Amino acid sequence: MASTDKPLLADSLFPELKRQLTEDPSLRPNVKALFIVNVLRKKQKAATWYLAINGKANEPHITKHESELTDTERHLKKIRIEVEDADFFNFITGGLTGFRAYMTGKLKVKGDLMLAQKLEEFFRKMGGVERAMEFINKDPALQAQREQQKAIKAKL
Repeated sequence: MASTDKPLLADSLFPELKRQLTEDPSLRPNVKALFIVNVLRKKQKAATWYLAINGKANEPHITKHESELTDTERHLKKIRIEVEDADFFNFITGGLTGFRAYMTGKLKVKGDLMLAQKLEEFFRKMGGVERAMEFINKDPALQAQREQQKAIKAKL
């Protein structure tokens, strides 16, 4: 895995997603799948996150450790997603749609593409962009990254 001193944005955002889904069961999607998200940095795998979602009634399991998944979670339909950390951040903050990311090669999906789209639908319905921005504005490191992304976009 790629290493760097700068922490991954995904490593802050996935735990926040887990917290919100635990605290508010009404946000849980009615989907049954295991999303395996490989987060890249400079095209090298930097982290893998597992999002085991087993219906609306069950608490989702979001972890970096595959060994923590139950047998039931391991046997859910698998969707593998590969995305650069910066592109994941842009997706979370509303600057990049899943469709555009997929069509431009910034997001790679192996598995059921329709099920992968449900992850984006669920995220949007729960007010993901607004919630993410709220969380980012409370975290100085994430806020700095957001400002850096804005500066890069302004130069383009």
